[in-house]
Amino acid sequence: MTKEKIFEFFKAKGVSDNLDFETDLFKGGFIDSLFAFEVVVFLEETFGVHLDNKDITEENFRTITSMASMIDRIRGV
Repeated sequence: MTKEKIFEFFKAKGVSDNLDFETDLFKGGFIDSLFAFEVVVFLEETFGVHLDNKDITEENFRTITSMASMIDRIRGV
């Protein structure tokens, strides 16, 4: 469910071409610094979490799966 919501966000932003849950978002050029901020805000508002600086790492944001895992971990799911 978490992965699907994140994917839908990317799709709504028009960046879902050639994108799946395991696509490297940095190598694929799907995330730049401005869009990264937008993703953080989306995750916090959608899933009711607060992301600390320690959470905002390239590893946690590399793929949709890694973002979903981070959110589920923070939420204790």
